[in-house]
Amino acid sequence: MTQAIEQAVCDILGACQPVKIILYAEKRTMATDKLKAFSLCVIVPESANCRTLRTHLHLAITVSVPVSLSVYTTEEWAELCTDSTSYAAWIARKGKVIYDQTA
Repeated sequence: MTQAIEQAVCDILGACQPVKIILYAEKRTMATDKLKAFSLCVIVPESANCRTLRTHLHLAITVSVPVSLSVYTTEEWAELCTDSTSYAAWIARKGKVIYDQTA
């Protein structure tokens, strides 16, 4: 995991209490393999308002590359993962868990 991704995880942990963070996309330059952008899925407790939290997290993340965020509550995540055609199910299949509160 790159320093930028580690910093983004630290920033997220400082801004909220996620249940899980999943890295599901990284864009790199062809010539140097330098990280250009990445995507994270943040799963939060039921009490969270995902819409406002997503904005708050974008403002809290201090890395110098673009970060795409998908934010779900644990209930939304569980329900969407049962539908194999959903974006959440794709993230669950292809992504890598980089933070797990229960671990």
